[in-house]
Amino acid sequence: MDACGVTIDAADNLGRDTEDWRDSYLAQGEQKKAQIEAMIRYAQSSQCRMSSLVRHFGDTTDSQKACGICDFCAPENCAAQRFRAATETEQMAARPILDALRGGGRSAGKLHTELCQKNGLDRDTFEELLGAMARAGLIRLADAVFEKDGKQIPYRKASLTRDAEYVDEDTPLELSIRETAVPTEKGSRRKKVAAVVKKAPRKKRAKERLSRMAVEAEAPARPDSTVESMLKAWRLAQAKKSRVPAFRIMSDRVLLAIAENRPQTAAELLGIPGIGIKAVEKYGAQIYRILNEAR
Repeated sequence: MDACGVTIDAADNLGRDTEDWRDSYLAQGEQKKAQIEAMIRYAQSSQCRMSSLVRHFGDTTDSQKACGICDFCAPENCAAQRFRAATETEQMAARPILDALRGGGRSAGKLHTELCQKNGLDRDTFEELLGAMARAGLIRLADAVFEKDGKQIPYRKASLTRDAEYVDEDTPLELSIRETAVPTEKGSRRKKVAAVVKKAPRKKRAKERLSRMAVEAEAPARPDSTVESMLKAWRLAQAKKSRVPAFRIMSDRVLLAIAENRPQTAAELLGIPGIGIKAVEKYGAQIYRILNEAR
């Protein structure tokens, strides 16, 4: 056994190794560094965790279907990570990305340089936006490498999915952005939080909370709550069958609009914001049946 220029024999005696130990030592260090970087890319990736592991271990015959249970496939069930709706600025930034990818796949770095760097969208925010678009089923992100100066440099490549072909400028984008923790210096967390959020007195906060609870208790239930519950149960069954997140079938806003308007024809269903021809052809008959049963 030898490491760092030292040899150890069977009797645990130490000795000096030859001077060529440095090359193997540096090679081991580079290998460990590459392994750590691979783990970081896996943790920060925007694709199904199970599919990523399967591809990492070289299974090329797997169908690569989404598992439906990881933080990428089912963000609404994630306990250690929080997601928020995309802002208007982020949704506006997503449109040019879709347009740029209609001509073929592009690297994430080039997309950011060409589309977002001039608009002040930093790379980290841009990567989170790509992740939200991937979770919404609009784009597909894949790891790739290119060789430069004899070294393989990893990068991410973005391409459109089939669902993105049905998205136009009038189609609403249901994007869920992963929230990131704001780093704070040790010992200054309370001061920084207080500078951002001006807290009200404790008694006042408790009084406001009780007032909100009273208003919510007196508020009448939505008339279509039963229909909406039936639609959500149907959506959940479809999501489990397809092994995709529930919001990939239809968003809560779309289900509420269906419950309120109760469409009975393809034209009426197409009039619901967020419903396209593909959804009508695939789910229309089932939706009409649920609405008729709820009468």
